[in-house]
Amino acid sequence: MTVSETKAERTRQRILAAAAHEFALHGYGGASLRRIADAADLKVGSLAFHFATKDDLVAAVLRDGVDSAREALAAAMANVPADALPVDRLRAALRGHLDALHASDDRASSVVRMVETIPAHLRADHVRHERRFGKVWLDVLARGQVDGVVRDDVDLRVLRDLVVGALNSTSTTSPAATPDRAAVVETLIVLVSPAGPSAPAS
Repeated sequence: MTVSETKAERTRQRILAAAAHEFALHGYGGASLRRIADAADLKVGSLAFHFATKDDLVAAVLRDGVDSAREALAAAMANVPADALPVDRLRAALRGHLDALHASDDRASSVVRMVETIPAHLRADHVRHERRFGKVWLDVLARGQVDGVVRDDVDLRVLRDLVVGALNSTSTTSPAATPDRAAVVETLIVLVSPAGPSAPAS
């Protein structure tokens, strides 16, 4: 990679970070390219060098946000000891998702803030990309069923959507509404379990 390519990539990442913060605060319709450019220490016209249109920037932020959440979830699962109790694997997945959603970089929270208000063509592209993340959660819950910590009398895809929706609902820009993440995790464990958690929180 040349020096110019490295500089361009750093600038692109700075734009994505500024855009994620802007979209997390103001959503798709309320976001300002001028504020994004200012936060990235650029002129508005310079954004077009990296992202030709606002929709191109939105699509990149959505992909980056989903990727960050999937990576956080995968990392959380990878850090669970091999001899951990099954409920602790489920607990780690729930906490990994929450930690990504409430990270200071706004990457995952910007997705939640925008996803219901973006135009149809962006939504269709996002859904295709989001399926990879949904597959990770299906695998987590399917393993939980095999291990006996996730109920097996419901549609797994519906359960996945409800769990992810519940986790995403904790995303908020209001400091007064900051959720107790431990309480969210333990409540979801009770709700998805056939008979409640099999072990106390570690």
